[in-house]
Amino acid sequence: MLIIFSPATLQNFFTGQTGFLSAGLILGGFRFVATRPVLSGTLFGLASFKPTLGILIPIALVSARAWRSLVVAVVTVAILVIGSSLVFGWSIWPIWLAKLPTHAEWVKAVADKFKPTITANLAFLGVPSTLIQIAQICVAVLVAFIIWACFRRGVTILATAALLVGTILATPYAFVYDLPILTNAVLMFIRHKDQTNRSLTIPEAAILLLSLVIPHITMETWRPAMFRSVPLLLLLGIIVRDLFQFRRDLKEPGSVAVQMEVRAR
Repeated sequence: MLIIFSPATLQNFFTGQTGFLSAGLILGGFRFVATRPVLSGTLFGLASFKPTLGILIPIALVSARAWRSLVVAVVTVAILVIGSSLVFGWSIWPIWLAKLPTHAEWVKAVADKFKPTITANLAFLGVPSTLIQIAQICVAVLVAFIIWACFRRGVTILATAALLVGTILATPYAFVYDLPILTNAVLMFIRHKDQTNRSLTIPEAAILLLSLVIPHITMETWRPAMFRSVPLLLLLGIIVRDLFQFRRDLKEPGSVAVQMEVRAR
């Protein structure tokens, strides 16, 4: 019900965009890392059609030492490059590279209300473009370090949720129709709470709700849009907090987390 009626889902239905496809490929890739690494890597490779949403995936796979998935992903991208070159000619790649700056300028020209990113948020507040670029780079580097730390002990539900949220924070190029990955991050956090017999606190529930309605907040042209990035930062914070708290609990004999971990195995 949450997936079907979330604002991000409705945005995709209304615009006919690729948010479901990118979310499905990325989530499927992480779902099969441990059990079917070849399929996992293939899905990650196919997700390269939207490279701005995959900037954290290599960091996560290297940190988790998921080498087979990483290698297959690289091979899949190579096959796509070679296949498209054989069909359309090798000249498409110089043209594609030459068009990147133009595309970047086009993205900047799109109204900020369609972009839930740090860059768009700061632009909405009137911050100079140079400072915006510096801030976006700093946020991206910080998020990359956080994701590296989250995946050090393998691919888990909370680590994957952190990556999904971190992706929207780290990239300057994302639109409201890319947010089904954010809906899934919310669901993953709720699922983790259920698996560990822990209830959502009122502040956590408020953060999850605000994260789900980010498409509506972003589309506003008045004061609420000033805070479009705040729910993302808070959501990443509670996910990472619970992840490392859960790891500490695993070291405590008899804890709820240990009992649930044993039960899961």
